[in-house]
Amino acid sequence: MLEMSESRVSPPYRLRLLGMELARLRAARGMTGAQVAHVAGVTPSALSRLERGRNTYVTAGDVRRLLDCYQASTQDETTCLRLVAEGRGTPYWEPYERAGALSEPVEYVALETEAREVRYWHPLMVPTLLQTFAYAQELLAAQHTDPAMVQLRARARMARQWIIRCGDPARLRVIVGEDALRLPVGETAVMRGQLVRLLDDAALPHVSVRVLPRSVGAHPGMAGGFVLLTLPPLGDVLFVESGGGLLVEDGPGVAACSAVFGQLDDLALSEKESAALMLRVLRES
Repeated sequence: MLEMSESRVSPPYRLRLLGMELARLRAARGMTGAQVAHVAGVTPSALSRLERGRNTYVTAGDVRRLLDCYQASTQDETTCLRLVAEGRGTPYWEPYERAGALSEPVEYVALETEAREVRYWHPLMVPTLLQTFAYAQELLAAQHTDPAMVQLRARARMARQWIIRCGDPARLRVIVGEDALRLPVGETAVMRGQLVRLLDDAALPHVSVRVLPRSVGAHPGMAGGFVLLTLPPLGDVLFVESGGGLLVEDGPGVAACSAVFGQLDDLALSEKESAALMLRVLRES
């Protein structure tokens, strides 16, 4: 049975889950794409797009024909028809995507929305999911000259944070370098507000915020920041933030960054020690 969030629904990801379920059912019947196309009256290319989650126009009728062909159980039929309905919904980020206001690729945001766990590492920045509006504005203003776009992009970042504030939140594991706490982003009030926000969110049961102290010296994460999303049944997905963003769903890069995160996890301060350091930096500011 598919593991899905009840409150965090990403239509593109639901279409991918639908495709995976249909591919599983076809394989269970031992049928090729050509055989299904002949029996169900669909083209092989249309079936391929559907199984890869690329058919945004799929209907319940289309899926029922395939389910009949596969002699699917009532439970499988219920699951697949639910995925059809959810996959045709409008994602919360659609207005921001249309306005060009997403800081990350929409493919990443679609996966982030349903991630069971988010692991984040960055040597210099607080993660998007924990940024205050003022902090996000300052970061974005360093990249964009249009004040209106800065505001819109900052609002888009705030909208994404609902995945850790809803009734079925993602687990968030954050490791940041000590410089992320000390590097001045905007005026003093901006950094103070951001530090308070970090301390508040670190107290949530599903959020872990830890700091890699400068005293560690050279470490495995010096190449830059990255995010690892855990999404059953896909597994881990890697997002590398530099260079406009790179999304990797399999291969050695995912395993390598997962190993790096594990090493950083061993080197970072404990949650209690990290909170004490954040409080000390706040008092010094």
